[in-house]
Formats: sequence, structure tokens, C-alpha cells
Amino acid sequence: MYNISHSKSGGVVLECKMCSHLESVNEFDDRRGSRRTQAAQAMLTHTRSEHGREPVGRPIAKVLESWV
Repeated sequence: MYNISHSKSGGVVLECKMCSHLESVNEFDDRRGSRRTQAAQAMLTHTRSEHGREPVGRPIAKVLESWV
């Protein structure tokens, strides 16, 4: 869905594979959590709304196993 690269200023940039849309990690606020996670979420939102694509796979909760 997107490529991750370093910008000339030293930051991390997420680039949409289907168009010229960019998300710069430096544009997000540390007080709201991880900047990289925020940028990835913004890119996923872009991909869904602009390109009609859903992420591949489905997150599955880990199940604790009991050993007898």
C-alpha cells in the first residue's frame, strides 16, 4: 500500500504506491502517541478513501494455551 523512506531532512516519509500522496512522520504530534503509527493510520485512511482498498489480512487476537 505504501513505501517507507527517509526524507532529505532526516525524517521518515510514507509514500502511497498508487499516487503521489505523502505522509511525513514529523507532521504528527508526540502527545497523541507514536508519530510513525499516526502516519501509518493516516496513510491507511487515504488508501481506503481514495483507492477503495482494504488492508490485507485480519488481525487475530493471541490465544493463551494451557499445557497440562
